[in-house]
Amino acid sequence: MDTYNLLIKDAKSTSDYNSVYSPYNGQEIAKVEIANDAAIEQALQNSMISYEEIMFKMPSHKRATILRNVAKQIKENHEDLSSTIAKEGGKPITDARAEVTRAINTVETCAQVALDIHGEQINMDRTEKGENHIAYTIKQSLGPVLAISAFNHPVNLIAHQVATAFAAGNTVIIKPATTTPISAHKIVSYFINAGLDERVISFLNVSGSKMEKVVTDKRIKFITFIGSSKVGWEIRKKANNGVKMAFEHGGTAVCTIDKNADLEKTIPKVVKSAFYHAGQVCVSTQNLFVNEYVYNDVLEKLKDEVSKLKTGNPIDSNTDVGPLIQESEVNRVKDWIDEAVKNGAEIICGGEVKENQCIEPTLLINVNQEMKIFQEEVFGPVLNIIKYKEIDEPIRAINDNKYCFQDSIFTQDIDTAIYYAKNIRTKAVMINEGTAFRVDWMPFGGTMDSGLGFGGVKYSIEDMMEEKLIMINSKYK
Repeated sequence: MDTYNLLIKDAKSTSDYNSVYSPYNGQEIAKVEIANDAAIEQALQNSMISYEEIMFKMPSHKRATILRNVAKQIKENHEDLSSTIAKEGGKPITDARAEVTRAINTVETCAQVALDIHGEQINMDRTEKGENHIAYTIKQSLGPVLAISAFNHPVNLIAHQVATAFAAGNTVIIKPATTTPISAHKIVSYFINAGLDERVISFLNVSGSKMEKVVTDKRIKFITFIGSSKVGWEIRKKANNGVKMAFEHGGTAVCTIDKNADLEKTIPKVVKSAFYHAGQVCVSTQNLFVNEYVYNDVLEKLKDEVSKLKTGNPIDSNTDVGPLIQESEVNRVKDWIDEAVKNGAEIICGGEVKENQCIEPTLLINVNQEMKIFQEEVFGPVLNIIKYKEIDEPIRAINDNKYCFQDSIFTQDIDTAIYYAKNIRTKAVMINEGTAFRVDWMPFGGTMDSGLGFGGVKYSIEDMMEEKLIMINSKYK
């Protein structure tokens, strides 16, 4: 069994470790050293000092070189990282491999964007007062970034939070999910192996209750958080004035199937978006609105496709749906399903708890908008199917919900697609794609309870910088 020690420069060993277990079979995978208060303080010191001494002065070409080196290491360790994701996070191995490939692209894109950061010239002679003045802006880094990550994409989310922060010229303290710290430990080690001073990046394996000390520390200049809205908004309350933040919370992603959708292309995309990683994704399709003209046809096709999904061991390349991350999550999702059925919903496929923390992919009909399973984020393999007549029905349902992240519509009618896209209050609308579609350089983020800020490589890098105006009073005309 592997042991992963502190990755905090000059911090003394705590000799205190927590175990990481497979969510599928409960097997102990590794032990990871836990940071104590002294190690936390060392990480904060390192981050501030190395920012002033190293990162603030580091040119973009050096940052890009290190990032390309990190991407190269991810590529060289592709299968090892994929296996790690599957073992500690329960993601099916084929999806884990796809995640690692995405992470390579994410880091390489960060390297490219780091070379293209620029401000702009300001036209000053719009009035007489501005004559003989030259003004321009430059973009500068902020300082220490605190990155609090989630379990469901333990490699690519780390890449999004750490590589973007570094590309912008900041130092980083990364706090991974306690259930999936091994992937993050490996990514941090790649940065160090790439020639980065060890003080610039710190790996903080601590429980959530220990994070208040870091969140409230005045040395932290930016907080990027991926996780529950309850925790995220508490962080916002506790952070110091002036600290910039970016939050990615949950969502109850809505997909709408219009009456003239191409069902042969639509159904596979809906199934993938709903049951990828057992629905444990912030943009997993949860509520599916289906036009009454195609409702019965869609039900039959969905039932047929979902019944083919194999649930089980994430290491098996034939597995489509793996386990939920913790037993408590299995119990919660099953309780929500049972509660919905008690209140009139009907299971047409799945719904049973299987061994090793798995739940069969579940299709529910007769779900109404008052049910918890509709209103709250399920974060499990459940798809609610709701019949509608007019396109304004799903639009109202989306806009009335507190979670608005990334929704989608399948239709061959361009007018319907544009009307839908313009009128729903999400930050992103997918047309003829699933709600979970993402390439890592596109804008990504939630509104209302679903988050704060706009992610995506370029957008995150710009968010982690500040623009400074420089003005010159020139005597020359």
